[in-house]
Amino acid sequence: MSLISYFSPETLSEFLRRSNYWGKLNRNKYPIKIYRAISELYEWIDCPCGNDCECRKYGCEKHLVRKTGVDFELCYRHFLECYVDSKAQEAVRHGRASGRGKYAVAATKEIRDHWDEISATSIKTHLLCTNWYEPPYENIARGFRPDSKALYHAKWLSILCFDTFTAYDNGSVGLLKRDFKNPNDFITLMKRIRLDIIAHLQHTGRTLQEFRQYDNPSEFFDEIPRNAPRPIGNIIDKLYLTL
Repeated sequence: MSLISYFSPETLSEFLRRSNYWGKLNRNKYPIKIYRAISELYEWIDCPCGNDCECRKYGCEKHLVRKTGVDFELCYRHFLECYVDSKAQEAVRHGRASGRGKYAVAATKEIRDHWDEISATSIKTHLLCTNWYEPPYENIARGFRPDSKALYHAKWLSILCFDTFTAYDNGSVGLLKRDFKNPNDFITLMKRIRLDIIAHLQHTGRTLQEFRQYDNPSEFFDEIPRNAPRPIGNIIDKLYLTL
């Protein structure tokens, strides 16, 4: 049993509320940046899955699906806005080799080098679906161990598949590794997080839509509508970010 399956819906909601509170006081205002990225990069569609998909067991109503035709530069701009401190963004763009954000350069090169394949594959599933991952995202997620040096690999997967993969930071990755038994690669971490969410939904009887509603950034950010999508991956990121 890990954090999500251990704590009640009310406690998880309170964790997320704290995260949004501290996000309001952060100069980067990351929740707003996440909302803007979703608005430009994604469509919020009715669940397209058949009744045999596992997500249907948990009352799935909506999926967040990346729009077709999104180019690399638009994704890169939102990656920087969402996941690189505003004071380091320009240096990262110019290939920063040291200091804050230096690992973002190598991670971005990998994504850029595989962009033709990535841009051709916008998955319509999410973390709780039966078939929740596929190449090329699976290959990227198998290619690194969750740690501080690879945090921008996880952040790139998050911006590309907000409803499937979670970002993490230097502090939260230690908690994730401890809670999920030090996984050998990122795909294994996501598999274990997936099972923990499912255990929570089964134990509490909550639906996936209710799980999404644990997060309410609009309480602290007037710019974010109350009915804005809450990506699964971003919820996980927030839960471990402020513990």
